[in-house]
Amino acid sequence: MKKILIIGGGLAGLVVAERLGNAGLVVTVLEREAEAGGVCRSLQQGKYTFDYTGHLLHVACDETKEYLKDLGIWSRLDVHTRNAGIHLGGEITPYPIQIHTWGLPPRIRRDCLLGFVRAWADRGGEEPTSFREWVLERFGEGLAEHFFFPYNEKLYRTKAEELCLDWVGRYVPKPDLEEVVDGALGLHDEAVGYNAVFRYPTEGGIRLLPDSVAGRIAGLHLGAEVVKVNLGEKWVETADGSRLSWDHLVATLSLPLLVDRTADDLPQEVVDARRALRWVRVVNLALGVRGAAPVDHHWLYFPEIQFPFYRVGFPSNHGGVAPEGCHTVSVEISLDPDGGVPGDLMATAERALVDIGLLDQENIEERVLTMLDPAYVVFDHHRREAVATLRQFYADHGVQLTGRWAEWKYSAMEDAILDGMNSARRFIRSFGD
Repeated sequence: MKKILIIGGGLAGLVVAERLGNAGLVVTVLEREAEAGGVCRSLQQGKYTFDYTGHLLHVACDETKEYLKDLGIWSRLDVHTRNAGIHLGGEITPYPIQIHTWGLPPRIRRDCLLGFVRAWADRGGEEPTSFREWVLERFGEGLAEHFFFPYNEKLYRTKAEELCLDWVGRYVPKPDLEEVVDGALGLHDEAVGYNAVFRYPTEGGIRLLPDSVAGRIAGLHLGAEVVKVNLGEKWVETADGSRLSWDHLVATLSLPLLVDRTADDLPQEVVDARRALRWVRVVNLALGVRGAAPVDHHWLYFPEIQFPFYRVGFPSNHGGVAPEGCHTVSVEISLDPDGGVPGDLMATAERALVDIGLLDQENIEERVLTMLDPAYVVFDHHRREAVATLRQFYADHGVQLTGRWAEWKYSAMEDAILDGMNSARRFIRSFGD
């Protein structure tokens, strides 16, 4: 029997293992954390349940729906129509901003509408090659300067011109002129974007999903951190000194960490590619608060520089994660990869929320700080070549990279499920040949 080893217990890796096990294959999964799921997890603190930042399930494919039914959790996922907003100029307008400028202060609304009309009239030049050029060409200076540039530069901690276009795709709705004009007048009432509708567990947080998959995996080992990967001799070593050999290896841990753990002498092009990878960490301040939520939004975006956070969510507005009469808040702050957390950062974030009426500090019952590292891949102009080099290197050594972090991309939970299914299918087909 071939030895199939999966390092990393994120959602994609769990699905690979579950699908292969369902096909009668023996799989071992090594997960460094005490729980499965990677960042797709929840923790309990007192009376509150907190996710590791926002995790909402957007189901667009029938295959995903059938898989969730097979897991027995489809009926436990409530359906919600997105209620998100942008906090800008002291006002809140619905997301996405490009078709909902009606809620903004008149001056900002005018900038956005005129900028879009001018950009629309000037289209037809050279194709944009950077995110900065693309935003100006598609949305105009007003939307660029008030939202797209400051928000994405806050999130990715880099200038808009340093970002390429590989990530925009379905994640940035691109309206036509009529939609933008309707949006400025408050006449646009259709939900737009891949996340317009989402599902979330009725209670217990997002851990329902990874826990349901993990419960079907016999060979799941928690608290088993991989510290060394030997490609030539085909073994991995865990933090306790144990070594496990493999015939087939699936990696779902982050690509830079995989390279750092690889014990073989690496070609210079692989070393250079690893150095080219960029990402940001996200520190998430989760709060359990007495009283009703201050807004009915699911989450709010904050592009302005005076706010340290880029997004603030209210998970209890869409899930049973707080006791009756209480609510939860999720505050997300982007940080560079190196270093700790500034000592006054959380206090500054809380004060900013208090100042705009979104938090009463006297009613805070629980504070939980979690770190996601990496949290977001930075899609700069070097990423594509660097990732291609690393993918080819590991493919040449029989390692299959699966999921958001190993493939070093931007994706959602449904993508993780589908990535895992596709990876398992490739294995099953290869064994059948």
